[in-house]
Amino acid sequence: MKVKMVIMALFFGTLLTCNNGGDNSSLSLASITVTPANPSLMLGKTQQFTATGTYADSSTKDLTSAATWTSSDAAVATISSVGLATSISEGSATVTATSGRVSGSTTLAVQNSSSESPFGFHPASVAKQGYYNNGFGDAANIGVTWTRDGVYAYWFLVQPDLADPAYDFTQYDRQWSRVPVGMNILANIAPQGPIDEGRCLPGSYFPVDEQKYVAFVKAVVRRYGGDSYAAAGLDAPIKYWQVGNEPNSQKRGFADLQRITYMAIKAVCPDCMVLIGGVPGMPPVSDYLANFDQHYKPILDVLGGKYVDVMDFHWYGNATGDYRGGKEAYDHIRSVLGAGGFHAMPFWITEMGAYSGDPISRDQMHFDYPFQSEQQQALDYFKRFVYPLSFGVKKIFPAFGLMEGFKYDGGYFDFTGLIYDGWDPAGTTPSDLGLGVKKLGYYTYKKMTEMLEGSDWGNIQTIQESENVYIFKFTKNNAPVYVAWWDYFNEPSFAPGNTKTISITGVQGNSALVTEAVPKFSAGKDVMDYATAFNTQIVSVSNGTVTLTLNENPVLVVALE
Repeated sequence: MKVKMVIMALFFGTLLTCNNGGDNSSLSLASITVTPANPSLMLGKTQQFTATGTYADSSTKDLTSAATWTSSDAAVATISSVGLATSISEGSATVTATSGRVSGSTTLAVQNSSSESPFGFHPASVAKQGYYNNGFGDAANIGVTWTRDGVYAYWFLVQPDLADPAYDFTQYDRQWSRVPVGMNILANIAPQGPIDEGRCLPGSYFPVDEQKYVAFVKAVVRRYGGDSYAAAGLDAPIKYWQVGNEPNSQKRGFADLQRITYMAIKAVCPDCMVLIGGVPGMPPVSDYLANFDQHYKPILDVLGGKYVDVMDFHWYGNATGDYRGGKEAYDHIRSVLGAGGFHAMPFWITEMGAYSGDPISRDQMHFDYPFQSEQQQALDYFKRFVYPLSFGVKKIFPAFGLMEGFKYDGGYFDFTGLIYDGWDPAGTTPSDLGLGVKKLGYYTYKKMTEMLEGSDWGNIQTIQESENVYIFKFTKNNAPVYVAWWDYFNEPSFAPGNTKTISITGVQGNSALVTEAVPKFSAGKDVMDYATAFNTQIVSVSNGTVTLTLNENPVLVVALE
């Protein structure tokens, strides 16, 4: 009887073992599947892989911790003993999980996150006497990955004497060697700036000596965009070059300048990308497009569909809806390019702005821009990134400067920075809160890059763009990040404190974390702890739907497990 009971116990124990998903030890392992399959990973980021074993009876088991993990190229990505991959450099590597004689693998593509990233500033560096953190420290802190530096590569600076073939690169070695690792450079190049330095023909953009100008362009691009970049002190070559800035047909010859500069750049750096000088103008969009058609389109007509790799247009305005006009400008310019024979090229916005304070009216403005709070500037900057990204713009650069101050005449561009410079033209009730004080927009920029950097920039979905409500879906690390806001200023009956209820459908999980994009203070000076500066809440997900109550601030929504 005892022998019989032992046999029965062994029999039932075997059945329990074979049918227990936690122990497949008595079955042969048939295959291993590594997930996620063929992911892309931004440089400097990590990716957790899972190894799932499938056995002879089709049962499965998580082998992530038990498997042996290897990377085919540790110079591209390393992999830990528990399947956590860390990107090291651009390229691809095969990630393999092995148990016994059975293996499974997938391909991991590592991309340069900074070159794919849309987050720029013009310029990203700070240079203010008396400021404790000059340089690129603030830009790196808030997640800026592109800089368009303020001193363009001008022929008259690099070759002061046309009779002397020697070039002086001292200024640009110093300027571009200071750009930190991981931050990309968009470099502008031209014979001269707005001031006549005698390097262009009268009334023209075209150089006085084409042969010498072309030699200058080749020398500059060869030094900074080719194999000599390290000797110049740069950590990476400059692969994006822009010809001049904001041309118009009131001066002759820009199309020819674009052509010869483009050809010179490509001759020494075939993989470099060449932008045309950005479309100038200010809202309203009707005036902007009329100016484009009259003064910029003729340049494109002469180019005949060639000599441009990337289109650029500039878009400024107020914080009460001017950002939306950028879509109409984009659509019109793209239509003109298509009709003119240009390929479907990328669009950048290398200058855009939102201000706080009260700029003095200037002739270049259509009207006297009113006072705007730090909160208005912050939420406007946020929208001026998210909205253009949603309709296809690839890179965006606020201007002018991370720190306030441009011409110091109290105009619009003296107030677009995110750090106060300690100067106030009014002198009575100053809107400037002191040199080095960060505005709310500084922290909003940081939160934006923190939550959106590494997204699939080619896969941004517009969920709603009606009834003054905007909802977008980003995908980051194979998971959605929703962005939503309410243009409350378009509501005729709006009063401070009013809210708007919205719903987002198709949300996975049981709850979601909602983070306001602007800190919960009236001014950035009150932010003492970035980690606790933003209002957050956890809301329930009911049947895949999240219901939110929006106030004046945009929100970012992430589903929780």
